[in-house]
Amino acid sequence: MWPLPPLFLRVMAVNVIIQVRKRLHAAGTEYMNNRHARSGTPRSNRNSPRLVAFRFCVAAFSVWAALSACGTERNSASGVAAQSAEVDALFAPLTQGIQPGAAVMVIRDGDILHQSGYGYADLERRILIGADSAFRLASVSKQFTAMAIMVLAESGEFAYDDPVSRYLPQLTPYEGVTIRHLLTHTGGLPEYYDVIDSVSGRPTNADALSLLGQMAHADFVPGERYEYSNPGYDMLAPLVEAVSGMEFADFMRDRVFVPAGMQHSLIYDHTGPVVAERVFGYKPDGDGYVLNDDDPLNGIVGSGGVYSTLKDFYQWDQALYSERLVGSAALEQAFTPAVLNSGDTCDYGFGWRIDNYEGRRRLRHGGSWVGFRTHIARYPDDRFAIVILSNRADFRPEDYVDPITDIYLGDGGP
Repeated sequence: MWPLPPLFLRVMAVNVIIQVRKRLHAAGTEYMNNRHARSGTPRSNRNSPRLVAFRFCVAAFSVWAALSACGTERNSASGVAAQSAEVDALFAPLTQGIQPGAAVMVIRDGDILHQSGYGYADLERRILIGADSAFRLASVSKQFTAMAIMVLAESGEFAYDDPVSRYLPQLTPYEGVTIRHLLTHTGGLPEYYDVIDSVSGRPTNADALSLLGQMAHADFVPGERYEYSNPGYDMLAPLVEAVSGMEFADFMRDRVFVPAGMQHSLIYDHTGPVVAERVFGYKPDGDGYVLNDDDPLNGIVGSGGVYSTLKDFYQWDQALYSERLVGSAALEQAFTPAVLNSGDTCDYGFGWRIDNYEGRRRLRHGGSWVGFRTHIARYPDDRFAIVILSNRADFRPEDYVDPITDIYLGDGGP
């Protein structure tokens, strides 16, 4: 049986204490009246203040014991199973019939409290979603691109406040734009997705870099404001290549994924690498779903392009509590809001949105591209994380983050 909500038990306990005080007062009055009755001593001392106090203290202790047991149960195997069942209930509609779905993981103190797939990774071949299913991450990829920059910065290859044109001369027209600006969406690079040539073939990061050089006009003064910028993160990929001398995909594999223990993650760029246990994206069409997995711009990476699995996200989450990739000072910069020219801050660090939920510090990011919708939310002070990966365009994983957080960290959580 599911334990009573702790808040309810607290209210019960407080009410018992209030009743103890009332009954003690009433019993004391009755007892004194009996003592002074003309007939002499009372026939029974069952209503003496001491006995009344004893009975109600036992009752109060029982309630508080139940409250404690409730918390213990929710921390026990049965409590975790009950919480996991609540998460299953949230995603149960995705398990009805043949439809795309989602993969969900909940991590606390290094333990996987919930890990499950709902729906299908491949409708045509009837392959179910599992912990090894590899999803396109869309913009959740940005935190991995940012980590590549952090690795190079910590190695002394450049400083965050270096002008990006020092390493990418094509961006010389964008005077004052620094690497930090690109990381924090404050650089003002113009959008090019609607104007880049995708008819002659699949454009690459080199094509995007060349086009930006020709556009040669920033949307605003660097650092003046925050404006979410996929082009800014796309430029970080050729920056990594220029400084490291490696292909971006190879650098990510050797310097980010493998050191983090992410054996099944990769960059899906213009070379079209094979993705093991690949999940395909879909969008609704009439009463069913049709494939929505490809786009001419899939060859441009940095702002997106990572494929990964739930199991690899566990490794990623744990790596961020360590210095396996970069030191604690670098991580602190990544998790700190950017400062604008005005001195105001924005809710973005290096590849992470930064906010609070119910007073708890939270680092999160979402992704949306073709048929994929993804989200990761980390509560570092609680060592708690939620990962939701979906392969359907009509899904909003961010809507599930708060309810899952409440299940594990709310009044009834550990």
